[in-house]
Amino acid sequence: MKPNKFLSITTLVFKMIVYNLRIIFANKFIWFLAGAIVFYLGLSLIYVFTNDISRLRDLYFVFMFSGILLVFYPSVFGIQNDQDARTIEILFGIPNYRYKVWLVRILLIFAISFLIMILFTFLSSVLIVKFQVMKVTFQVMMPVIFLGMMAFMLSTVIRNGNGTAVIMIIFGLFFMILSENLSKSQWNIFLNPYEAPWDVNETTWAIITFKNRIILVIGTVIFLLAALFNLQKREKFM
Repeated sequence: MKPNKFLSITTLVFKMIVYNLRIIFANKFIWFLAGAIVFYLGLSLIYVFTNDISRLRDLYFVFMFSGILLVFYPSVFGIQNDQDARTIEILFGIPNYRYKVWLVRILLIFAISFLIMILFTFLSSVLIVKFQVMKVTFQVMMPVIFLGMMAFMLSTVIRNGNGTAVIMIIFGLFFMILSENLSKSQWNIFLNPYEAPWDVNETTWAIITFKNRIILVIGTVIFLLAALFNLQKREKFM
């Protein structure tokens, strides 16, 4: 590849990333970011000043719900924001629309969330209880990315941010209600790998956790492909 061509492609990719970052951080995302930070700091301070500060199983839920707050708004309201801003017509005019625009944007959303989550887990590892930062971060991001991709897929079907948000909240509440019954199930979206039931041995719990993560990864891929397929139906968004 010629140097000039490589430089042109690099510049184009950089401009695309900067442009999409401006879109992601526009509107109300900053409030969800602030909410995630406040939620994390608030509960972390409680753990700092409590006597029992060695429970990673509790911190896992703090990290997970902070991550959900980070991906919620851009995943749920991204399509509607494009429609409201009248940019959806321009985006559909770009060849290979789904690969050049929304795929980059959704990856950026999760990349930003991942970096913020690394910061959260690192601070907790230093200030509260020692643990493997990268390992815990990856464990937390699996359900976060699954739910974020599910919200993104639903937004391409419902095409309304408020409607998608309601469906996602109902879905989350449904699984929370069943969390006790699903505590030993590989199908539990909110399964906490650091909270093994007392009557399940470590080997069995490791297998359940592994299967759960495979299910989340497969579900994430299916939701992504379904969302990109839905975005090809131009007539439904115009």
